[in-house]
Amino acid sequence: MLFKAFSKALLAYCSIVGLLCFNPAQAQKLPLEGYVLDVGLSPIPPFVMIKGQFTDVSGIDVDIIRELQRRTGFTLNHNRFHMMSLVDLIDSGKQGALDICASGLVINKSYSQHFTVSPTTYRSKYVVVVPSNSTITNRDDLVGKTLVAEDGTNPIALLPQNIASQVNVINQHTTFMTFYAVAAGEADAMLAEEPMATDVVDDWAKGKLKVAYTVKNSDRNIAMLFKKGTYETKVLYETFEQMLSDGTIENIIHKYAPDYDFPEDLKSQSSQLANNAAL
Repeated sequence: MLFKAFSKALLAYCSIVGLLCFNPAQAQKLPLEGYVLDVGLSPIPPFVMIKGQFTDVSGIDVDIIRELQRRTGFTLNHNRFHMMSLVDLIDSGKQGALDICASGLVINKSYSQHFTVSPTTYRSKYVVVVPSNSTITNRDDLVGKTLVAEDGTNPIALLPQNIASQVNVINQHTTFMTFYAVAAGEADAMLAEEPMATDVVDDWAKGKLKVAYTVKNSDRNIAMLFKKGTYETKVLYETFEQMLSDGTIENIIHKYAPDYDFPEDLKSQSSQLANNAAL
């Protein structure tokens, strides 16, 4: 009995001493703690979605960035994301003004010249979006029609040359305005990534727009862009890979796209396969 009481007293004493001697500074510091990063976004659902104010954002890319922030410790410059058009997002990134660019970005080879491209998060196809009363059902129906595209994108690159040469293209400055142009009858159709089109058609454009068909052989990889050649990017990239391997990114995607079949090859990407560029 006496021994038990002594043991409890000793344990309590050691606990108190441990608390008094503990120095928070000795705790393991997160690799980007104290770093302030500039993160640019462009609204493209379900990857980046604005609810009311520009400060109220959510989506696949937003959640991934917030998890990167939680794991690495960086803070956002001015404690907010920089919201901008797709063209401005890429231009600002190329100029080195942004540490992270995210917007459900469809990756092309030219990006690796200016950025470190993250591992692929999503594989998407393109679909053709038309007014709900449209008779367009295939690519041949696009002959003589007007397509709308966001500035900086080239939708006719996905069409056969004989059809592309007979399609008129107009441009809008934002993604929302491209959908609006079709809904308002300013354009006959537009090409969009499938997850974005599905989100819009099932939400504010319900009854106004529909998906006419899926473009064959249009698989594209979606990823984020990091500033090239920095310590911050090295840490972000390695953390990103950890989030892929432990299932975090798949879980985030299924939060917004529960029916998405996450490709097995995206779960085990290496730096070489995903980017082939020096960090």
